[in-house]
Amino acid sequence: MSAALARVRVAAWLGWQVDSNWADPALFVIYVVARPLAVSLILVAMYWAVSGQALHSAAFAGFFVANAFHSYVNTVVVDLGWVVFSEREEYETLKYVYASPMGMPTFLLGRSAIKFGRGTISVLLSLALGWWALGVRWDWSAVQPLPLALALALGLFATLCGAMLLAGACLVLTRAAIVVLDGVTLALYLLCGVIFPVDLLPPPLRALSLLLPWTWWYEAIRRFLLGTTASTTLAGLSDAQLLGGFALVTAGFAVVAGWLFRWFENRARALGRLDQTTMF
Repeated sequence: MSAALARVRVAAWLGWQVDSNWADPALFVIYVVARPLAVSLILVAMYWAVSGQALHSAAFAGFFVANAFHSYVNTVVVDLGWVVFSEREEYETLKYVYASPMGMPTFLLGRSAIKFGRGTISVLLSLALGWWALGVRWDWSAVQPLPLALALALGLFATLCGAMLLAGACLVLTRAAIVVLDGVTLALYLLCGVIFPVDLLPPPLRALSLLLPWTWWYEAIRRFLLGTTASTTLAGLSDAQLLGGFALVTAGFAVVAGWLFRWFENRARALGRLDQTTMF
């Protein structure tokens, strides 16, 4: 166990060195801070332009908070796919990771630690912007801390599973397919009810959205933090049913993601993609 933790810590240290040494520290901090704030302000402009309603409405607060937590998907899921491309085609070290005792899953787990740290900074900055500048506030006495903590843990675990799944897919894809990463996060943004209720989706897409753990995550955060809901489909569930359904969907997603990651790994070995460079 201690050896596994040491390997994860080494991979996390490597991730920090890679993520932070490309620019001056002050410029890196500005990049980390500016991105979530810009995304939040864009959402404010979109909501005001489309609805014309006051920004402090309950609906806006629910969408704003969900958008803040979607930073984990943008940062962890997409960036872990980038790790595969950069290690294989830029640094040409992916084959050494596979040859080392660390193993690819442990390497990716360690590299994801820095991504989760950056995602947490983005979430906190977005919530601070909403609280102090946009009036997105909640009644602390109405917050349900235990269900909220369980929902946060499940959501972060689901995000890690999604990141591992996409990283596995990137083992098979060439670097020219990097648009897939942005396409996935955009699809999740629209399917999981971040900025509009999933009830507005066509029935097939609505059914698909309920199979994704992030749909349940954002709904649980709205309920246990803000005391509001966005989906009439999920609003009829009790707190226990919502958490139970969330846990069930997350467990199923984790099993599928783990199986697909192994399948992509084996496929990449068969195709000779682990040390393939495309000079793209």
